[in-house]
Amino acid sequence: MSWPLDALVSTFHAICERQGGIKIDVVGDRIVISMRTEVHCHTDFAVQEAVIAAGLVGERVLSNVLIEFPGEAPRVPDVSILRGGRPEEPYSYKDLLAAVEIVSTKHDRYDFTLKEEQYARFGVPAFLVIDPFRGECDLLTRPVDGRYASRKLSKYGDVIHLRLADGSEIDIPTDTFDRRK
Repeated sequence: MSWPLDALVSTFHAICERQGGIKIDVVGDRIVISMRTEVHCHTDFAVQEAVIAAGLVGERVLSNVLIEFPGEAPRVPDVSILRGGRPEEPYSYKDLLAAVEIVSTKHDRYDFTLKEEQYARFGVPAFLVIDPFRGECDLLTRPVDGRYASRKLSKYGDVIHLRLADGSEIDIPTDTFDRRK
């Protein structure tokens, strides 16, 4: 049985594709609608470029695709890094090697609590939260018993070294990431 709001979320996503600049996410029992800013878009693109520069083929890095979690709300990470073998839609949490979220609002409890808890609970190997308000990135790895056992904080200007569960390594330079007020 699919999650009850699948049809509603799909409808919202179709509207957003036509409208442009809007992101819809289901977080717990809420539907969160946020504008994609220039800072958000440039950061998203920079992460995708780093993944491709590391040698991962383009179909393994996707932006804003629906990832299903059985019995729970689906997620739409800003950037999804997928396992090799070209998974097919609908994408599952099992396909994710890393989820990247770019914070849309100051003091965003969705990325730092609800999404983090869900990704860890389902064993997503790496979760990167990029916060343009603080100018910091939190890399969470090694999910154990529904929590991430490792957290590394980086400041803008640092290079984030991301080692994926399949052995791939990605260096994400943050020196070009823009800040938001």
